[in-house]
Amino acid sequence: MRKIFIMIVAAGLLILAGCYKDKGNYEYSVPEAPLVTNLDTVYSVFVGDSLIVKPTVNYSHPEALRYDWKIAVPEILSDLTFKGPAIRTVFGIGANRYNARLTITDSSNGMKYFYTFIVSGKTDFFQGTTVLSEDKRATILSFIKADGTVVPNIYEAANPGEKLGDHPRQLIGLRHDNIAPKHISSYWVFTDGGNKGVQISSNTMKKKKDLAGNFFTPPATITPGDLIGTSMESLNGVISGKLYAGTTQTWNLNPLYNMFGLPAEGDYNLFDQAAFNSVMPYFLGYDKVRKQVVAFTNFGTPAYIGTTYTAVGDTFDLRKVGLDLLYFTQVNNGNCFALGKDASGTLKEIKFGAAFMGFIQLRAEYIRTFAQPALIKPDTKWAFAPAEIFYFTSGDKIYRYNPLNQDIRALVTDFGGKAVTMLKFIDGGNTLLAGTAGSLYQLDVSTGKFGEIIKKQDGIPGNTIDAVIRNDR
Repeated sequence: MRKIFIMIVAAGLLILAGCYKDKGNYEYSVPEAPLVTNLDTVYSVFVGDSLIVKPTVNYSHPEALRYDWKIAVPEILSDLTFKGPAIRTVFGIGANRYNARLTITDSSNGMKYFYTFIVSGKTDFFQGTTVLSEDKRATILSFIKADGTVVPNIYEAANPGEKLGDHPRQLIGLRHDNIAPKHISSYWVFTDGGNKGVQISSNTMKKKKDLAGNFFTPPATITPGDLIGTSMESLNGVISGKLYAGTTQTWNLNPLYNMFGLPAEGDYNLFDQAAFNSVMPYFLGYDKVRKQVVAFTNFGTPAYIGTTYTAVGDTFDLRKVGLDLLYFTQVNNGNCFALGKDASGTLKEIKFGAAFMGFIQLRAEYIRTFAQPALIKPDTKWAFAPAEIFYFTSGDKIYRYNPLNQDIRALVTDFGGKAVTMLKFIDGGNTLLAGTAGSLYQLDVSTGKFGEIIKKQDGIPGNTIDAVIRNDR
């Protein structure tokens, strides 16, 4: 390289700059990397079966390679490790999705190569529908396999000598939407009789605990109202007229996770249904003794504030509603709807808006007589779609109700004269699950559809009360 000298005069200083001969060696050979094929991204295996992972590795010096495998198992706060060119083991860690990694080390130069994949553990219950039904007062839990086979009485089969309480009311599948893999981890069955509630493993159908065992300090009486499963794998709901929220201040695999502490303290007695807002820090309920809307702040722990919210709108007084409620809900964390009878027995419908602006503000929208009160029966079931469209049962029919124009029309499905005993939305509000004695239906209620049958499953023991579809991958 030619030597170049430059003289620069700047700010009265004489600066000499030079370039010296570069003697660096820029020739570099990339080391050979192993060529790995036949390594899948997901390995599905049933619990108790053999897990075999055997990729093909091409390399000029195979004797120099070392193989290390790791399967992360968060349930046991540890990893499963293996050595050698393949994994051959009996899979027994559980029905879950586990992150795994193969590390190939070239011992001649210390280079390491990493390959990730998933091990998906499965059981007979990882895909299908769990169904809660009532047969002559008895609570029955069944499982519909992917091929349509109905396996009845799975709780009794998995728990010899155990029985669920009488008069079933609810089946909830818990899952954590913020932790991968997203799957149903357990079920809760709630009943009016017996032990009132049981948590069940979703993979084995074995009992985990009674409802009383989910309290740090159980109340003197436990009477479940309606509960909901949150996106954090916990339960919120009304129990014995009080508002409870499962604790989420620890790891979701901790035995204390989702347990109930004390209820929100205060002088109130709630209707069975409450509004558990998932976006803003407040919950809403209805005091069935004072017959008024009450509120709770929720900054980690619910706190009862009663009627100290800000009320606007003059169509009716939220603090003096005066109805004996039959149904209460909040749609999309926004507007609230309720149906109940006034002192004269007239069926009334109310709507009010809810917002949080540093304080809870409720806006009374309307109170009016329900359009067709004769359709509402003591056993009427309700469900709502995200667009504030409601569906309700009346004997052997399901009706669609639009509060905007008070339009009520029957769905087209013929249930053969059997009373409809359950309603529940899936698929973002496009599909309605409906149940009768012996059957479970999937109905199309997407835009322009009025309940055409998508699928029907027969063989359910007794009256269908609730159902949860599980489709883990």
